[in-house]
Amino acid sequence: MNIITLGVHLIVKDEADLLPHCLASVAGADEIVMVDTGSTDESIAIAEAHGARVFQREWTDDFSAARNEGLVQATTNWILILDADECLQTPLTELRSLLQNTQAQAFTVNIDNWVGARPEDKVKHSAVRLFRNGQGYQYSGRIHEGIDTSILNKHNLSAIEHSQLEIIHFGYLPEIMARKDKINRNRHLLHLALTEYPDDPFCSYNLAVNCCQDGRLQEAETLLRQALHHVALEASYRPTMIRDLCKIYHAQGKTNAIDPLLMIELERYGDYPDLHFLLGQSLESQGLLERALLAYQHAESIPEHEVLSGKYVCEQGMSTFRPLYRMGLISQRIGLLEDAARFFHRALQHHSLYTPALQGIAAAFQRLAVPDEEITTLLIQLVPPTNSASRSAIIDSLYGINAYESITTLSRDIFPLELDTANGIISSLIITGKLEDACTAIRQMTSLASQDHHGLEHQKQWYTLWAICQWERYGEFKNDLLNHTSDELRSGLEYIERCQRQQEACPVEIEVDHFYSSFLSDLIQQSVKLHQLTLSHTLVDLFPVYRSELATALYKEGNWQAAGEEFIVLVRDKIADASVLFYIGEMIFDKGHYSEASEWFQQALEQEPEPELESARIGLSLCYLQQAKLSMEDALQSLNDAHAHGPLQEDIGAIRKSISLLNRTPWHTQWSFRQSEGRSSL
Repeated sequence: MNIITLGVHLIVKDEADLLPHCLASVAGADEIVMVDTGSTDESIAIAEAHGARVFQREWTDDFSAARNEGLVQATTNWILILDADECLQTPLTELRSLLQNTQAQAFTVNIDNWVGARPEDKVKHSAVRLFRNGQGYQYSGRIHEGIDTSILNKHNLSAIEHSQLEIIHFGYLPEIMARKDKINRNRHLLHLALTEYPDDPFCSYNLAVNCCQDGRLQEAETLLRQALHHVALEASYRPTMIRDLCKIYHAQGKTNAIDPLLMIELERYGDYPDLHFLLGQSLESQGLLERALLAYQHAESIPEHEVLSGKYVCEQGMSTFRPLYRMGLISQRIGLLEDAARFFHRALQHHSLYTPALQGIAAAFQRLAVPDEEITTLLIQLVPPTNSASRSAIIDSLYGINAYESITTLSRDIFPLELDTANGIISSLIITGKLEDACTAIRQMTSLASQDHHGLEHQKQWYTLWAICQWERYGEFKNDLLNHTSDELRSGLEYIERCQRQQEACPVEIEVDHFYSSFLSDLIQQSVKLHQLTLSHTLVDLFPVYRSELATALYKEGNWQAAGEEFIVLVRDKIADASVLFYIGEMIFDKGHYSEASEWFQQALEQEPEPELESARIGLSLCYLQQAKLSMEDALQSLNDAHAHGPLQEDIGAIRKSISLLNRTPWHTQWSFRQSEGRSSL
């Protein structure tokens, strides 16, 4: 039997922070070959300490050139390619077992790309990363380089087999993208590649992805649409192009472009769950809930082993917890609360820490009149609070349904104050009026944070909560707060006190220092969310320019009476912005005064162009339809029984159908069940 030797190859430049984890994951490989392209940190020393052979090469804006330099140095008969921001998840023993007696020339591996902090924030794809050495294979492509073409030039497609080997890739995490300035680096390389190969659809596709990462959606859309005219139907990345184009359309509200595209492409890629899910999202946004439900069911019906086959780029959970969660939301919207609870429960069986589904099941049971205490017990049964992530998911879900009292009564032995749970617990203490307990908890957390650098980023928020508590209790910020908080927060709080003294001395309107504008806005919104309005009203009295923000925050929090009083002042003083005009129209619409509501929606649209205020356009359309329906129903009553079945009844039926469809679109402000209870009592 031939002895299998395995080499691990990397390209590195200044990766000292991530490299140790990467190299530790492949400890035991027969060889590690690292091509360094100009590191100035400890990368080379770290690699050598792990037994790597390091070759230094000048960076020439070409990843393939660096990869091929490493291949020249290889002495093993198999090569595994890794990046410094990746870790091999599969044990090397399993990898070596795969290579025994295989006829394959290469294997694809599954790559888990982490794109956020939550467990579900992952995108899966597969790529050729494991291949035979000594066959003359070479990488090609200045960026997003690949060896597939070289292998397929010598063998047929069966030479490349799919494996279940797994790699975790951290490089798409926002903090790493920003630190490495990857967006600008990749854009530069992609433009160089397109200069050399202007008609290469793969380069155009990757430039479109780069534009998306930079928020330039219209440019990304144009690139993708152009690339689709040139890409071959059998290209492995074509279905991903369709997926990304639909995501761009969805982000821009272009549902009229999504549906016809997916109706064609799902004929080709009917086993691609992401496309079914995107179709469901599009139909749901149009109020076509039954059709959306079918699209989500299609996504959920695709077997998990097919999703894991590496055929498509997939977001995690696109055939399991994500469509099940959307089906739960739709069932909830059409009043099928027990069905909704079942869908949420099925989603949690696939991903027990999927907070949207956990909050969804809590909300469904709350609407079914289950007491908060029993809902808390249910959540603890579904997600046993054995670690920080599960405790955080439970508290976030209770907070989402406004079960603040339940949070404050949780056992601190089981739910201790920790970085992931402190904000929910402290905020609940403040909302329920337990201000002294909240201050004690804040002091405890700031003490813990000073011993843990991960907690420092939370300190500003905790001190903001402390400031709100102090103002609510004493009408001022005490020195024990100002002496310990960050310079930024201390400066903002001192600015408020200076302005207050200035107004007391000379009662005139004070112009806001632009430097503190964002700080004041955040403080107003936070105090409203915490139901502590003393500070927010003080700030609006000092700085009337924030009255619109206060009114909007009150309205969104479900405090309609206080919001209405602020709306009156804004309209009286002729300073109501488009959002305020829309909310006034919405309040009047909900009372059934459609003619008056239409006037407010119209004013909102005159201030803001339609694409930016789509909800006002839908509200206006509903007002006209409701008025038409009422007029036609009045006309019908004046007719005799001979006209009981005729064109007028058909027209009324069509209008009712249109009203029902538009009301199913997400145009209206949404509140929790607990907030809606307060609304109905007004």
